[in-house]
Amino acid sequence: MPNQTNSKRISISLNPDLYAVISDLADLQNKPMSRIVVELLEELQPVLTNVRDGLHEVKKSNDPQAVLKRIGQDLVMTGTTQLGVISKEVQDL
Repeated sequence: MPNQTNSKRISISLNPDLYAVISDLADLQNKPMSRIVVELLEELQPVLTNVRDGLHEVKKSNDPQAVLKRIGQDLVMTGTTQLGVISKEVQDL
């Protein structure tokens, strides 16, 4: 959970379908919608960091295709790992 004194605020707009999903998740978990969004982003932070770092590398690279290929492979592995964690959490319910 982020430190509330150091947290930065942003405004977001969601399409109606995404809003409905986030709203349903919030209702089912008895949490505010903002908490659901923060928790999702916190779970995705390693992936987002890899994408950011990869895009920096692509901009500097003489071989952006090779960099993109490596980043894509890393993202698949990270995504697979996260799906395994989610699967385990669902099994434990």
